[in-house]
Amino acid sequence: MSTNSGWQKGILMFILVLAVCHPPAKAQNKVDTVTDELKNEMFTRLKHFTFGFYVDAYVNWTLHSKDDTSNIVPYSGNCPVQDQIRMNVAAIEIGYTSEWVRGKLAIQFGDAPNLLAAPEAQFIKNLRQANFGFRLGKKLWLDFGYFLNPVGIESSWPVLNFLSTVSTGGYYQPGSVLGVKLTWNASGKFWGGIMAGNPYSLAYSKDTRIAGLMFVYYKPLNNLTINYNNYMDNESLSDVKTNHYIIYNNLIVQYDPTGSLNLCGQFDFAAQTNSQMAPDTNKTATMFSGMVEAKYMFFRKSSASVRYEFFNDYDGFLSGPYHYNNRTRGLMTQGFSVGYEYKPVKIGYIRLEYHHLFAAEGNYIFLSGKSDQLQSVVLTTGVRF
Repeated sequence: MSTNSGWQKGILMFILVLAVCHPPAKAQNKVDTVTDELKNEMFTRLKHFTFGFYVDAYVNWTLHSKDDTSNIVPYSGNCPVQDQIRMNVAAIEIGYTSEWVRGKLAIQFGDAPNLLAAPEAQFIKNLRQANFGFRLGKKLWLDFGYFLNPVGIESSWPVLNFLSTVSTGGYYQPGSVLGVKLTWNASGKFWGGIMAGNPYSLAYSKDTRIAGLMFVYYKPLNNLTINYNNYMDNESLSDVKTNHYIIYNNLIVQYDPTGSLNLCGQFDFAAQTNSQMAPDTNKTATMFSGMVEAKYMFFRKSSASVRYEFFNDYDGFLSGPYHYNNRTRGLMTQGFSVGYEYKPVKIGYIRLEYHHLFAAEGNYIFLSGKSDQLQSVVLTTGVRF
C-alpha cells in the first residue's frame, strides 16, 4: 500500500512539473502564429526593395606633367585628380518597386561628385538620384524628385562606361534634373517620356527657369537600340532682359553585332540664341560633338575598348572663350582612348586606359597653359553589387 502511494505521488509530481514548465498548447500556437505573420509581413515588404553598393578607386598619371602646377585634370567627368591614389566614387543605392509605386535613392561621395557640382549647387552633390513615382496606368508612370538627365550615354560612374574616362562632349552635356517625369512604356520596342525641372551641372549651373526634356527609345532589333534625347531651356537669369534659348539634341545608337562585340555612337548638336561672339552677339551660336566607341570581350574575363571623340563649341556658349593665335573662339578638341579591362569576379573590375586629347593648335589649355595636348594613363578598380 505504501509502495502504490509513493508511485502515485511520483506520477502526480511529474504531471505538475510538466504543467509548470510548458504553457498551454493554444497559447504557444498563438505566439507562433503572430511570429509567422510578422515574418511574412517583413518578407513581403522587403521583396520590393533592392540594395546596391559601388566603390571605385583610381590613379590618373598625367604624362609630361612635371611643370604642371595644378593637380586637376581639365574636362574630367571622373578620375579628375592627377598623380594620386584617389577615391572616385563610393555610393549606396536603394530601390523600391511594386505594382503601383516605385522609388530610387542613390547617395554618393568621392572626387567625381565633389568636382562635378556647380559652386551654387554643392548642397546636392552627394545625391545621384532621389525620386519616387506612381503608376497611372498599365504603361504610364509619373515620377517626382531628382533624376539623371537622359541626355548622353556616358556616366561619371566608370563602371557604366566602356572606358573609365568621359569624353569632353560628355563633360559639357546637361546635368541632372530636379523636377517631374512622365514615362510611357508603349512596348518592348518603343518607350519614352518627357521631363520638366531645374538642371544642375557645371556647364548649365542652376537657374530659376524650368527646362523641358524629351527622351525616346526605339529597339527595332534585339541587338540594336536607337535613342534620341532633347533638352530645351532659357539660360538667361530671371533679371536679364536678353533671352538665351538653348535646344540640345542628342542621338545615341547602340549595336551589338555579336555577343562579344559592342558598338556605340553618339552625336550632339546644340544651338543657343543671342550667343555668337562679337560683333554678332544677337545671332544664334551652335555646338556639335560626338564619339564612337567599341568594346570586344575575350577570354571570358577580359575586354578591350577604344573610343574616338570630338567637340567643337565655336562661339564658346558652353565652354567659354579662349584667346590664341591672335583670335578668340570657343573650345575645340578631339582625341582617342584605348583600354583593357579584367574582371576577376563578376561584380568587380580592373581597368588600364591610355587617353590622348588634342586642343586646337596653339590653344595651350593643358598642363597649366603649357601644352595643347593632354596624355594620361588611368588605372581604375572597383566593385558594384
